[in-house]
Amino acid sequence: MELTPLRLRIKRTSGWQEYDVQVSPGAYVLDALEAAGAQDGSLLFRHSCHHASCGSCGLRVNGREKLACVTPLRDVLRGHRLVQLEPLRNFPVIGDLLVDFGPFMHKLDSLDMPLRRRVDPLGSRPNLERIEEHTAPDLAAAFNRFENCIECGLCVSACPVAGQDAQYAGPAMLAAAGRLATEPRGRLLADVLARVDHEQGLWRCHGVFECSEVCPANVDPAREIMKLRARLLGASARERT
Repeated sequence: MELTPLRLRIKRTSGWQEYDVQVSPGAYVLDALEAAGAQDGSLLFRHSCHHASCGSCGLRVNGREKLACVTPLRDVLRGHRLVQLEPLRNFPVIGDLLVDFGPFMHKLDSLDMPLRRRVDPLGSRPNLERIEEHTAPDLAAAFNRFENCIECGLCVSACPVAGQDAQYAGPAMLAAAGRLATEPRGRLLADVLARVDHEQGLWRCHGVFECSEVCPANVDPAREIMKLRARLLGASARERT
């Protein structure tokens, strides 16, 4: 199989560095990055699943937030042979393309989101007979957990507000609050809303929608933020009448 030569320009802790690599015609950005890593064992980057489930390989490819494992090189080369890679923005950089997810995960953890419902949507002990009573669409709706987010951090990197205000809750945390408000799982709705109804929460978002543009899991954080705002504004209007 004929290999495709290309050059990676990578923003490392010490400055920009270029690597000439060869990959298969159908290769992904992560394949090229791993080829560079094979040349230079000191190059720091993160990856794991190779199929967009873990969210660990997020970075900026030619200035845009992407998951390296599912971004085809043919989509970013566009006729030339240079690909520029940078770490995600708005995260502390550990080294090279490796960023610290600690503050990001702390914000998500602050919601204290339950991982499971207290009861199954079809009953506490569903059996085959009960399941057969439901159609496939009914089952899909009943079991929907609103858990598409893979916690990759791309939305935070793309968010212009997150770059200006380190105290901003961020689109991932606000989207998680939106899912939790829709399905509280035993949590008090008022408590969930109180966690995001403040100046560094829902009301700090500028509505640029960059977070939704880069989300690889179709979570659409911006829509969740707007829905939560509408919910709070509607509740406030009802209280005044």
